[in-house]
Amino acid sequence: MKKYRVCLLLTVVLGFSGFSCKRSPGKPNVILIVIDTARQDRFSCYGYNRETTPRADQLAREGVRFEQAEATSPWTLPSVASLLTGLWPHRHLAGYPITDPKTSQEGMTYLSESAVTLAEILSQNKYQTVGLFQNPFVDPGFGLKRGFDSYEYFPSDNMVIRRADQVVKLASSWLEKYRDRKRPFFMVVHFFDPHLAYNPPSEFMLPFIFGYQGKMTPPFNPSDADLEKIRRGELSYDEADRKFIIGLYDGELSFTDYWIGMFFDYLKEQHLYDNSLIILTADHGEEFWDHHSFEHGHTLYQELLTVPLIVRFPGGENSGMVVKERVSLADVMPSIVSYLQIETPFQASGKSFIAMPGAVIKPMARPIVAELNRIGDPLQAIYSGDYKLILDKITGNIEIFNLKDDPRETQNLFGQKLKYPPEILDQIKGVVSAIEKVEQEKKPAMIDPRIREKLKALGYLK
Repeated sequence: MKKYRVCLLLTVVLGFSGFSCKRSPGKPNVILIVIDTARQDRFSCYGYNRETTPRADQLAREGVRFEQAEATSPWTLPSVASLLTGLWPHRHLAGYPITDPKTSQEGMTYLSESAVTLAEILSQNKYQTVGLFQNPFVDPGFGLKRGFDSYEYFPSDNMVIRRADQVVKLASSWLEKYRDRKRPFFMVVHFFDPHLAYNPPSEFMLPFIFGYQGKMTPPFNPSDADLEKIRRGELSYDEADRKFIIGLYDGELSFTDYWIGMFFDYLKEQHLYDNSLIILTADHGEEFWDHHSFEHGHTLYQELLTVPLIVRFPGGENSGMVVKERVSLADVMPSIVSYLQIETPFQASGKSFIAMPGAVIKPMARPIVAELNRIGDPLQAIYSGDYKLILDKITGNIEIFNLKDDPRETQNLFGQKLKYPPEILDQIKGVVSAIEKVEQEKKPAMIDPRIREKLKALGYLK
């Protein structure tokens, strides 16, 4: 009775929703699954009319699904850096364009030396840490390796990748061969498959392209020049071809989901599933002509920023819970630290949505930031309540959208009186000012020349 009263008191006083006093014995493992280029509204658990993600759907039924999770950037490096550090891009500084003064080569900045990664924090707290990554933007030279005891990296490009089945076999092999059974582990498992090129195995492809009678064949992998033509409207596809292209993407997502499910089955066989905090998310989404363009990394619209976020607690606590309030990927790192009850002086940009083991709290209402500094003019976005503001730092162009009434961002409210709260303009000014103060710290990444050539081939460097 006393324990029940304490739980009830905490629930009432602190406002926890879905609170539970149960906790698995010992420190739980932490497994962070990141799907590259996974657009939220293509997951069936988020309402897609095709069954693309049955295993992610099951995870959502067993855990907590966040309806409005926003990436901090529409491309991999700054977004994953935010995921691992809890910092906005202008604080961790990874992924800014820069010219090396010694070589005059165009490059990108690495993670700020002042940033502390989740792997570093967990390693200091006796966790065994391993990262399995497949994207050239997580090359060790960018600094994301910090804190990992093992960093298994494969520099995938559009056509040569470490596929989902290979990633799962690698993760399973590591757990069998290298896991220290006396310590909990932190594992990041990154999947690259939904990224271009879209070329899923036939058994995963056919259900999504059945009935297509056009001339296109897989893989779909437009060159960098063709991507630019698509974005300028010089290269177009008819409705049937677009459905075929999206069908290939859906097949890639379905293939990835299948192998994530196989990984879950392995964890269950090894009695690791129920004693692990499992988080599934994505680094960014993908545009399918929503704003007359394609792919990712070029805008701050919702199709590129809204990502899946599912958290399964050890033992399945809070199962079936849905959080409607907006959160950021920068909130994931402080939430994990809070869940594990680790005290750290490090101040993240993100805010924990977990107050203590088993307790999911209503996310704090505060401005959320997203940034883009790679293609075209640098852009900043601020979320405030139902509103979102996008600022072009070069031209000064401003867009304001009411995401509740206009989730597809079709009606720019800027300049229309009484259509948006005036304080959002002050908020964006504050962000711009903060960015200008810290950007001087950025330094070029020291990446392997072979990786530099891959980035050039992908269109990220000139």
